[in-house]
Formats: sequence, structure tokens, C-alpha cells
Amino acid sequence: MAILTIENDIISQLQSSITELKVEGFPENPSEYKLLHPKGAVLVRFQGASYSSPNEAGFIQQTANLEFNLTLMIKGLRDKNGAYNYIEAIISALTGFQGMYPAKVSFLTEDAGIWRYSLVFVVPGENYSL
Repeated sequence: MAILTIENDIISQLQSSITELKVEGFPENPSEYKLLHPKGAVLVRFQGASYSSPNEAGFIQQTANLEFNLTLMIKGLRDKNGAYNYIEAIISALTGFQGMYPAKVSFLTEDAGIWRYSLVFVVPGENYSL
């Protein structure tokens, strides 16, 4: 499955599950991004992949686990519209979707009341053969 296809599927899944926030692909120029939505946003991007050791049986075959990073930008931390609530909502919406699972949640920063968290999800089992 293509990286862009998976990314778009994640965006669609979150848009249908978390309608109160803006959900979109990570901007091409992140330093220029401004949060304009009144509540917050979730930005989705491909982060990378990890590969298994190759199996050698006349050709090389490896399994790739694709990692996608979601950056939650939200006004508020603990209330019902805050970061904690949306972290749980994102995990609930994506766990099991296309076999994906959460791998890590990290606090990034807080600036002028806008909290930023990183959520990493793994899509397992892409097989590549050479």
C-alpha cells in the first residue's frame, strides 16, 4: 500500500471520527503554519519505516512497519475540549484501523495556550521483496 494512500486514509478516518477539529496533512512549510481553527488541529505525516532483517532464500524479503506521526495542536489541556481528551479520541479512532496501533505519545511544546503533542502510529506488515 502506498504511503500517500495510507496517509489519506488516516486523515479520512479522523475527519469522520473527530469532527470538531481540523484534520489535514502536515503542511509543506511547517514553519509557516498558523493554527486558525478555533479549537485545534491534527496534522498527519509519514514519519518513516523500520524493516525486519532480510530472509534470504534466493531473493531478499523484508517486512516494513510504516510509522505515521500525528501532531495534535489544541487550545486547552485538561478540560473536555483539551489535549488529554483528544489524545484518547485519536487513539480510539485509529487503533485497529487498517491494523494500525499506537506506538508513542509525546508532549512537544506549549505556546500561548496552544498545546502540541506527537502521536506515532504504526501500520505493520508491508512486505517488500527484491
